[in-house]
Parts: sequence; C-alpha cells; structure tokens
Amino acid sequence: MKLSTYAIICTILSVGYGLGFVLIPVKLMAFYGIHLDASGILMARYLGVCSFFMAMIFWSYSSVSPTAKSWPKLLMFALVYDIMQLIVTLMSLLSGQGNGNGWSAVAMFGLLAIGSVYYLNVCNKARLKQAV
Repeated sequence: MKLSTYAIICTILSVGYGLGFVLIPVKLMAFYGIHLDASGILMARYLGVCSFFMAMIFWSYSSVSPTAKSWPKLLMFALVYDIMQLIVTLMSLLSGQGNGNGWSAVAMFGLLAIGSVYYLNVCNKARLKQAV
C-alpha cells in the first residue's frame, strides 16, 4: 500500500469519528457502553473537532511525496497520538468502563500505530534512495 493510501485511510477514519462525535456523541459513545452527561457531550464534541483537524492534515498530505521532509514528523506525531489513544482506551476498558466494542478502538489505534512506524521506515528509505 502506498503512503498516500494510508493518508486517505487516516482521513476517512478521522472524518468518520469526527462526524460521530460532533453530531451524535451520545449514540456513538453508547455503542462503546459509555453514557454521557452534558459535560461529556461537550468533551466528545471537542474530540470530534480534533478528529476533523487530523483529517484535514492527513488529507493535505495525501498527495505529498514520501521523500518530503515533513512526512516523518507527521508520522511521528501520529504515532504519539495513536499510542496515547491506545493507552487511554486500554486503561478505561481494563478499569471496567465501556463494553466489548471498545476493543475495536484498541485494535484501530494499534493498527494505526503500526502503520505509522511502517511508513516512517518507508519515508526514510525513500529519502535515502533519493540522496544516492
């Protein structure tokens, strides 16, 4: 899979979650077994806006060459984000919050983290090949 395809996948996931958190936060979180009060709804909507921001960044990179100097930085930041999301989600699931659907989020963040590591290596190899 090309790096541009990975960027589009990240865009689609971010837009999907962003729309869900902004438009239907109570229903989305109920799918994961979490019930929101008014403050939780506000925080979920903030998370949705952040997801849209991530989508815009990845969409803007979907046509950028893997040899670009900025790709490794974006992938490193995405890796940190995905690992932090993975840890927070795991901590909540292991403490009894949520339901079995939460493990889908763990899988998604784990796969995205693995993808970021993989494409960091792709970018580094592409830049080395270009330098030769």
